[in-house]
Amino acid sequence: MLSLDGVESIGVVSAWMLEPDLGALLLGLRERGYATARVRPRSAGGYEIMFLEPGVIAIKGLTYILYNPERRILAVEGSRAEDVLATLNEVEEILRGVGSKPERGVLFYELQAKAKASGGRAALKKTVETEDLLGFNLLAVPTSLVSADGNPNSTQWFHLEVRPLWSSWPDERVRYEVILVYRDRKDKLMETLKRLGDLLKEILNRINTVLEK
Repeated sequence: MLSLDGVESIGVVSAWMLEPDLGALLLGLRERGYATARVRPRSAGGYEIMFLEPGVIAIKGLTYILYNPERRILAVEGSRAEDVLATLNEVEEILRGVGSKPERGVLFYELQAKAKASGGRAALKKTVETEDLLGFNLLAVPTSLVSADGNPNSTQWFHLEVRPLWSSWPDERVRYEVILVYRDRKDKLMETLKRLGDLLKEILNRINTVLEK
């Protein structure tokens, strides 16, 4: 039986149609107490960015703001849902104030999370009979779940992976890494973010029900 041990990291990604006003964003974040990267506008457009860390343009406490200029991806990452949500709200408030309105400029939002779980061996009860081919039978370990009617190329997609940490597979209690990627409307993602821990627990409970059949 799988049980959630805790959420390790959370990220909210926004993909922009056009590059947001990065200079104004960093100035606004600096005024709100963030450590920020330095940027220099390029004459041909865009910015030369002196990142704080690879991809990181601002930090406050344990919350990071990242930017990928090639893909125009802006992301907020942290370990606590409330901090990620508060920082995302600050970022979008600053950008709205300088005309980079997310309502018009964001192509899609994506919620990403990484969690830890543990339990018995998460495998289907029936083995795949391959002893005549390999000399041993195989266990089916279902580790990936996706939205039943979804399209991974669309702005609505749900993908949850439950990956065994194979070094713990021989143990009585196996450790798992849980990876979530969820794209949808911003309001739905924010509601999911607020109850992320409870949601993952319930999904794992329902996975347990399927595996026990």
